[in-house]
Amino acid sequence: MYLAVPLLAYATERTLIVYEHSHHVNIIKAVIYTGNVLALYMSKPQGFKYKSGMYLFVKCPDISTFEWHPFSITSAPDDDYLSVHIRTLGDWTTELKTRFEKACEPQTAQSRKGSLVRMETKAYPDIEQSQSEFPKITIKGPYGAPAQNYKKYDILLLIGLGIGATPFISILKDLLNNESQSNQQSGESSSNKRGPHRAYFYWVTREQGSFDWFKGVMDDIAEYDHNEMIEMHNYLTSVYEEGDARSALIAMVQSLQHAKNGVDVVSDSRIRTHFARPNWKKVFSRLAAAHPSSRIGKT
Repeated sequence: MYLAVPLLAYATERTLIVYEHSHHVNIIKAVIYTGNVLALYMSKPQGFKYKSGMYLFVKCPDISTFEWHPFSITSAPDDDYLSVHIRTLGDWTTELKTRFEKACEPQTAQSRKGSLVRMETKAYPDIEQSQSEFPKITIKGPYGAPAQNYKKYDILLLIGLGIGATPFISILKDLLNNESQSNQQSGESSSNKRGPHRAYFYWVTREQGSFDWFKGVMDDIAEYDHNEMIEMHNYLTSVYEEGDARSALIAMVQSLQHAKNGVDVVSDSRIRTHFARPNWKKVFSRLAAAHPSSRIGKT
């Protein structure tokens, strides 16, 4: 009896997924980053509506006919495309990355600065020609997740670890899009705006190669966040904490480079990188002091 109920629920869920309506999508672009991360940019099916923080299921019939895998949506609801970022950890994701590698070409040194390498799909003038080069992709969804309820808070504290930060990419993009739309609407007071009016994002990783795929997100936020609505903090845990003699040299080079060019030497972005783990007690205390009468949501 104790096993029958969970097995029945699991079998029902798998059956519903098989017979649920799916969408075949066209691949607009695929990017393979250092750190074994594959980013897929896909056409958005007609009527496909979702909220930031939701996820979808992806199937590649060329690899497996019945195998579906869930991934967080990293594009914003107002974007005219869908995107997911996939970390290659198992057989299926490794095979998917390998198949897209065949349609990718390395970025030249002139097209991208920095030492981190990535591969990107070629630009095809004909959509039918491009799809013949790529593996076929089918999606199902979207499906709800706890992070989608972020709009009921005044202040957001987003904490992401490595590739686990993907749901927050969509949330950050959505916040900026909503802020831009609110500024364009004349006669709207700030008191009538719904949703968070400030967000703090802490991203923690131990691999410097992870900054390659996340660099574009950080640069976009820094460029379009004209009202400084989002405060970003990056932490590289594989380096000793700031103030430690063993990390003094890299900290000095980092400070000089950021002061001179406005670019962080570690992440190759505008957002400065901190070392070791965040001091969460100080982070929570600072937020409570800065927003004493606000409702702060942590996710």
